[in-house]
Amino acid sequence: MLTEVTATRYITPLRSGGSVPGVFEADDLGTYVVKLPTHWH
Repeated sequence: MLTEVTATRYITPLRSGGSVPGVFEADDLGTYVVKLPTHWH
């Protein structure tokens, strides 16, 4: 079963360039690595 969480804070990118993985904090107090598309904001 998948649990839905909401990202509450963008912490940092893991590198620069095209499709960038980033570190996010979520409302369950967990920290997640999320792969973002090139133009995500």
